[in-house]
Amino acid sequence: MKQRDHHYISVCIPAYNEPDILTTLNSLVQAATDGLTTCVYVLINGSKKDDVETIERNLKGFEEVNTWIKAYSGQIKFKALLDLDLPVKHAGVGLARKILGDLASQNYKANKQNGVIVYLDADCEVKENYFQAISAFFKQSEFNAAAIHFEHIINDEKEQRDIIEYESHLRYYILMQRYLDLPFAIHTVGSSMAVMSDTYLAKGGMNRRKAGEDFYFMHKFIKDGECGNIHDTTVYPSGRISERVPFGTGRAMLKYEEEGFKWQTYNPEAFLILKPFLERRISFYESDVDFSGLHEGLKAYLASINAKEKIELIKENVASLDAFEKRFFQFFDAFQLMKYLHFLRDEYGINDVPISEGVAWYFKYVMIEEKPLTLKDALLRIRKIDNKEANGN
Repeated sequence: MKQRDHHYISVCIPAYNEPDILTTLNSLVQAATDGLTTCVYVLINGSKKDDVETIERNLKGFEEVNTWIKAYSGQIKFKALLDLDLPVKHAGVGLARKILGDLASQNYKANKQNGVIVYLDADCEVKENYFQAISAFFKQSEFNAAAIHFEHIINDEKEQRDIIEYESHLRYYILMQRYLDLPFAIHTVGSSMAVMSDTYLAKGGMNRRKAGEDFYFMHKFIKDGECGNIHDTTVYPSGRISERVPFGTGRAMLKYEEEGFKWQTYNPEAFLILKPFLERRISFYESDVDFSGLHEGLKAYLASINAKEKIELIKENVASLDAFEKRFFQFFDAFQLMKYLHFLRDEYGINDVPISEGVAWYFKYVMIEEKPLTLKDALLRIRKIDNKEANGN
């Protein structure tokens, strides 16, 4: 294992048209940094396509951050960056995260350090032990990346049904993956990611995707078994409405402006259909790759991706069951799972269901308990279940 300078932590915050970034900065300075060297990079970013109002908001935000930094006298080093001329084709959160991650990693490299790079968003708050928990994780584990526990701030259940349902969907999806014993059941939330800088560079850094950049980035680590969970601190993201990205939290919130909208999630039946295939993987290694008796929709999907031939090829190139399982889940990874779920929905009518139904099924058949009466109470319960399972309990 490479030397880890876990006491060096760089926080990367992309900011675009942000109305209240100082709340995030004030939250960070409340977090303990004893024994640590911490730096926070804030990139106010935009492109030539932005309208006048957005440009003015970005310029004002940059001025506010710089004024705040000049008045700050604590241990954390803050640096504000401004780039309102990003190429229109690539401008977005992925490119902003990449610029920041590349900067932090190159600074570490120049100083011969293998420090920690953390991604946070400019509408988040953090728990007081944020820095200490991140440092301790990389000191005590061999993982090169981590998903940090997150909880959207919820005050009024009636007014915040949108974010309650959306976060419930995120957690339900991960919990159903754990129900199937999938090794890649880890959250990929852009405001809650941490990686070691040497590994960041070795894996090519962040991508420039306008959305979904967090999912693609984290699965570089997850696929190789290099990602764990930081469960003993919390990031508190906002659930505000946003049109900035084609999907993700902000985009999801826009749908709630449609009358009667209810957040949909993957049908529990689709996971149940998949379960026998996954449970057969040991027999695939020990004997024939046999798909007989599986659901017709699943067999059709497996045929469409040449699964039998690929599994046979994996068998020919491994010398142990452990190696087979690792390669099996590099083949049937998080991308394949999502493609499979969409295939069953679109081709075989295994339609999405309201998140309340998905969560109720999970409580009844996995937890063997009744679903709490309110949406908020149900979310609070599955948060605890999710975080407890992330801790390996």
